[in-house]
Amino acid sequence: MDLEEKRKIFTVLYEAHWKKLFLHAYQMMDDQDEAKDIVQEVFSNLWESLDSLTIQQSYNAYLYRSIRNVVINKLARNKLGQTYLKFLDAPSFQSYVYNPEETLREKDFQEIINQEIEHLPPKMRNIFKKSRYENMSYKEIAADLGIAEGTVKKQIYKALLILKQKLKFIFILMYH
Repeated sequence: MDLEEKRKIFTVLYEAHWKKLFLHAYQMMDDQDEAKDIVQEVFSNLWESLDSLTIQQSYNAYLYRSIRNVVINKLARNKLGQTYLKFLDAPSFQSYVYNPEETLREKDFQEIINQEIEHLPPKMRNIFKKSRYENMSYKEIAADLGIAEGTVKKQIYKALLILKQKLKFIFILMYH
């Protein structure tokens, strides 16, 4: 698709959906600035992927689902950030004393995790490392490897299941 065609499609979508998407995001977030940021992020992502985007249903459904996903991600990040701040403020964290034995145990456990990651099937390992070590999104990994985004999600899900099963027993032995 050439740039002029991309601009026309984007402009039509933007003008037809911006207000509805803003109201939808505002309804979920109850914050006008957050809602504007969310809609901006969705349209920015749309612009970036418009050339390669394959819409299964309709642009309307795609955009509403995108808004929902961005809202969920923002809420999850906010919750994680709040949990982290509470953790830092907790008396147990502030009175933490350096413990060499605990540090060594954590280092050993991290080494075991790394070994288990290396034992994953090659394709799964590659996808998992790109996600966790290179902080690539599912979409970026899919584009980089030339595979479907759904395949990336499934491979990461399976990798996490495998690691969880293998590491659960080791964790219990080391920390209990």
